[in-house]
Amino acid sequence: MLVLPARAKLNLTLEVVGRRPDGFHDLRSVVVGLDWHDLVGVSVRPAATPSIALSVTGMAVTPEMPVGPGNLAHAAATALATLTPTPCSIEVWLDKRLPAGAGLGGGSSDAAAVLRAGSMLFDIDPDALRDAAESLGSDVPATLAGGRLVVSGRGEQITQIGPGPQLHVAVAVVGHSSTSATFAAIFDEECAGNGCANRVLDALSSGRNPDRSDLGSSLEPAAARANPALGPGLERLRARLPEARWVLTGSGGAAFALVPTAPEAASLARRVRDELGLIARACHTVE
Repeated sequence: MLVLPARAKLNLTLEVVGRRPDGFHDLRSVVVGLDWHDLVGVSVRPAATPSIALSVTGMAVTPEMPVGPGNLAHAAATALATLTPTPCSIEVWLDKRLPAGAGLGGGSSDAAAVLRAGSMLFDIDPDALRDAAESLGSDVPATLAGGRLVVSGRGEQITQIGPGPQLHVAVAVVGHSSTSATFAAIFDEECAGNGCANRVLDALSSGRNPDRSDLGSSLEPAAARANPALGPGLERLRARLPEARWVLTGSGGAAFALVPTAPEAASLARRVRDELGLIARACHTVE
């Protein structure tokens, strides 16, 4: 079995810049990978009758988490089976460590890890792999690419950013958020960017930490409308720990605060856990 990390993704900044004729929204976001991750194991063997099997373990498993075709890792294995040169049975082991509904891309990253494992086990055309990623969900292409990215379109247009400063963040899960419900709740007047993604990109490309005022997500108002517990959770976090600038990642429900050093991130995450009882973790970005 080939075992890979399925890393959390963090939207340092996200702008909704327009509504598309197909009902989706055009986005512009700067995305980084974190050292917080699930583990995904993939085992493949030849079989006259192809099959897919998924087993799920881990501290972040929830009763409602699907273990069949409704799970993105299972769907990715099904897509992978169409790309292998010979019929195969694929077994996937998923150890869940990333909280669900937090906007950290856990399910998408799991699916990307399955595809990445397939590309390591077989000679698969990269374009076919990217097409498979796009078919699975808007966040899967970015998590398949990994590292520092500028993401635009509905998530399928990806540009790699060169190496930059390692960023230290405290991440706190303030509530569960539905991505589909959040996008459905966007008002037309909220579909206008303010250039924050370009400013964050310029900072990282210059080897500087981005200005904290440019971080966050323009989806926050819609996410708070669509997920009633999210707004009060953010307010409570900001009121209890006002010295940090807490902002939403993507559609939530995780918030993060950028800090200068790893010890400061660890201290801040510990305070979130101790004083608010929330899931929180100190993280750093990975290339």
